[in-house]
Amino acid sequence: MKLQILLISGGCTALFAFAPLVHADPAKAEDECYNMAVHYTARGFYLSPTNTSGVGTAGFVVKVMIPVTKGLDYVIFVGGDKFAVDLDLYVYDEVGQLILDDRRDPRKSGANGKFAGAKFRAEYTGTVEAFVHIAVARGLASYALLVGRRGIESTPGEEPRSLGWEPTFKMGGSPTPAQPAPAPPTRPSPKQP
Repeated sequence: MKLQILLISGGCTALFAFAPLVHADPAKAEDECYNMAVHYTARGFYLSPTNTSGVGTAGFVVKVMIPVTKGLDYVIFVGGDKFAVDLDLYVYDEVGQLILDDRRDPRKSGANGKFAGAKFRAEYTGTVEAFVHIAVARGLASYALLVGRRGIESTPGEEPRSLGWEPTFKMGGSPTPAQPAPAPPTRPSPKQP
């Protein structure tokens, strides 16, 4: 009986001691993504959630398929909570070639490691595979993923129109007045030679 009480009390003590390491915060991971998205929505990107979020320990990898259209610009954000020490993002095309990645070391780059992101222009219409990797975590970490695009899709068969540049707007003064129309040529009078 004493052994059971000792084991139960020891288990409860261990549970309370390690509880802070197991708590993930999915809301904080989504907040981190949306904080990054503010900068890009101001530049014409339409961002939408991918319904891809979750929790994992160090070494956890999740794959997300993202449809892309040739000529449009895309951004992919991964945000994490305070338990996600280092998040990495890898983006591959349909044939398995690495398009780009974000695997900055948070200790060397000065970043806090709670986010990763990639920006690219699609060179084909199809899908890309994005891999989210929780490289380093303290216990159970949360992640969330957002995808954004910028550009205008055209009718089928046409190339999509991409802005491809950051729009600038100029407010000039009133336009310069147009030159007056020239007077019609006059014909000589029949009475004068």
